[in-house]
Amino acid sequence: MRDKSAYNKMIKKRKNSLAIKILKGLGYSGLVFIAATGPFLGLNMVKNIKRQNDKKEWRKFYESLRYLDRRGYVKILDRSIKGIKVKVTIKGEEVIKELDIDSMELKKQNKWDGKWRLIIFDVPNTKNKNRLTFSEKLKNLGLIMVQKSVWAYPYECYEEMMILRRFYDIERYVTYLKVSHVEDELNWREKFNLKNS
Repeated sequence: MRDKSAYNKMIKKRKNSLAIKILKGLGYSGLVFIAATGPFLGLNMVKNIKRQNDKKEWRKFYESLRYLDRRGYVKILDRSIKGIKVKVTIKGEEVIKELDIDSMELKKQNKWDGKWRLIIFDVPNTKNKNRLTFSEKLKNLGLIMVQKSVWAYPYECYEEMMILRRFYDIERYVTYLKVSHVEDELNWREKFNLKNS
């Protein structure tokens, strides 16, 4: 499983910090030029930062960027009067992935289509930590465990499950199924507050 030290140090203590917002804003863009005359306009992917161009705001922005550079999450390649050229590092990309997984939610449709999404897996003991964290994430997302290593959800979640199994490095051990009939459907419906029809 991936080393979560970057996540633990960067995210848990600074989850709402300007540095985190900048890193998320940079995303996977690769090489980014941030204009000195309007840093927040230049970095238009950052949504939750006020677009102010005064010196105080620029100083905060620059200090946060330097913090990211010192920690190895980004690399400041060039600085000039016009602005700063920045590249997200591999370490920074890992933190961004953690942030994406951390904020993941599953959408619920207004009307259930009558089909169940089953996530089944058989992860070897050598990847026990991966299996446990994957299972915990499924629980947090609202899936129910119907048997050991079998989880159910009534709404479409294929894309999210593909992302999760790849992220937790257990892709080959996890299978996604969509089924129309299950023996214990009434019990499952009750757990998801689905009306009987």
